[in-house]
Amino acid sequence: MLLKFPKDQDDQQILKAGATHFAMLKQRNRVSKRTVFLKENTLIFVIHGYKLLHFDDTTVKVEAGSLLMLKRGFYVMSDNVPDGLQFRSLLLYFSDEQLRRFLHKSGYTEPAQATAGHHLTVPLTPLLESFRNQYTDYFAHMQQLPPEVLALKLYELFLLLTATPQKQQVLAFLQSIVRAQPADIAYIVRAHLFQPLSLAELAKLSGRSLASFKRDFQQLFQTSPKKWINEQRLAHAHTLLRTTPAQVAEIAMECGFENVPHFIHIFRQRYGITPNSIRTKNAII
Repeated sequence: MLLKFPKDQDDQQILKAGATHFAMLKQRNRVSKRTVFLKENTLIFVIHGYKLLHFDDTTVKVEAGSLLMLKRGFYVMSDNVPDGLQFRSLLLYFSDEQLRRFLHKSGYTEPAQATAGHHLTVPLTPLLESFRNQYTDYFAHMQQLPPEVLALKLYELFLLLTATPQKQQVLAFLQSIVRAQPADIAYIVRAHLFQPLSLAELAKLSGRSLASFKRDFQQLFQTSPKKWINEQRLAHAHTLLRTTPAQVAEIAMECGFENVPHFIHIFRQRYGITPNSIRTKNAII
């Protein structure tokens, strides 16, 4: 199952103002390797334990006492703790627009003297450690916390990061987010075709607004993204139903449909037969 952050729910461990998610305090007892989709750019304070980022050719270890900076996208992660303890981390989210306003207001318009990757680890300075401790306390006083404070604290964190010895690397990382060119739509959609992503999430991954994404997709494929994606997913599901013993629910999930009844409904609309009926028909043949 694909995990998405920020989570679309209200929780005692989530700080939000209206529809805008600002932070999450995460605690886990189990060690697990999971695929995670970050819907927003994310800053992660590792408080207890350590986090592993798994890439094709390497694994990056982020220890407690560090800040991990990640761009929006997919990651394979593990949260690790010694026996009997909890992994604990503080996640802060920020949009491209929030970052763009900070860089403009702070006068960081010239390119930084460093190269940027898809992630960056920053050792905590005493000021960053103090920021983390104060921010963590906010979760115990959510009802009294003015929403404006969350936006100001994000701005404060950007300022503290640009005051570290890693200032140029931090700026290069932040600037690479706002200066990124829109990605190739065909590549983005095909690469994530069977992930349960909304059109809005695909649009963000491509570096476009939802309206621009729909317009550019229509020009490229001569059809709407929702129709094209459903057609591709249903065709793949049809093949799996005929060639594998997997359960209908498993196939639905594998093809990007999180709602199994909805999958069955649109499958029947497309093929005039239910998924289970295809199984029965193949068994008779």
